[in-house]
Amino acid sequence: MSFEEWDLTVQVERPVDFASLFHHGSDIVEYYEAQNLGHYFSMLNGLTYESLVKHLWVTASVYDKHAAKLEEAQKVLIDPSLEGKTREEMGLEPFVATEIRSSIMGVPVFINQEIIAYVIGRASEGNYKDGLDNNKKSPWNDVVNETMFNSKKKGSYSNFSMEKKMMLKIKNENFLPKGGGSDQPSLEHRVFLHFFHKKEKANVPKFIFKHMIKTLNESQLNNRAWIPYGWLISEIFNQGGLLRGLSETRGFTNDMLGTVTSKIINGGTLANMKLIKPEAIIKLESDLKESRISSNMMEGFPPICKQDPLDVQLFYIHDHLQST
Repeated sequence: MSFEEWDLTVQVERPVDFASLFHHGSDIVEYYEAQNLGHYFSMLNGLTYESLVKHLWVTASVYDKHAAKLEEAQKVLIDPSLEGKTREEMGLEPFVATEIRSSIMGVPVFINQEIIAYVIGRASEGNYKDGLDNNKKSPWNDVVNETMFNSKKKGSYSNFSMEKKMMLKIKNENFLPKGGGSDQPSLEHRVFLHFFHKKEKANVPKFIFKHMIKTLNESQLNNRAWIPYGWLISEIFNQGGLLRGLSETRGFTNDMLGTVTSKIINGGTLANMKLIKPEAIIKLESDLKESRISSNMMEGFPPICKQDPLDVQLFYIHDHLQST
């Protein structure tokens, strides 16, 4: 990555006021309840720490099987006697799963599919499809076209119903952010919507993690200065104890951490999308308000760094404060 942290733009997921949407003619909560995502949406109305997210992103890398093999090859290059040895015999940790690895102020941070599943409160199971690109010969085209357009012929965004336009909006903002561009979803994204609309369990944590990896690779290869999942990454910091470590140093303010909240998807969003008239918007007593309260800590949350104890994290943070 050849740009600096201040060049980056963070996309923050948006809380959804399903009651407001229902009152204004868009009843879609059942599709998300069928995916067991109630816990996820209940947490979304919270804080995002943009400065920390940017700090993680510029030093992040994908650690997968290929990276593990390179790691082993480097060991053998230094010591040829290690040729044919196991990772443990080389002094390396076993390769378990693909991770995004980075650090915050010297504290190592590891994000994987399991951690994402913990945060959103949704088991990593269900249907998953990737690598579809926009393959016109894929049999998935007929399937998703029937779901999205009630026809085997592919339609356009203008052919979507209000319900499907709002579900596309929530996908673009929260699950598979795209950072601008056309409203026309790719085949892979239409498959994701197909699972939701048909109430077939989708492996949401896997979709999110794979999309995060894809976006990170685009940032590194094409210098794309955009970061998705600002809230999700911030919540991983929170649940992993990193924010507690920062608060105990008393060296950081909310402004320094780039603390922001996100706008809420509600009846007003329908008006902004020209799906209802502005004069049709009605404020309800139950309307969600932007919250600046941190989420409660989860029990049994997976460690996000190898030096997991709080005192070790504090040491790294104190050392960073003294040297910068």
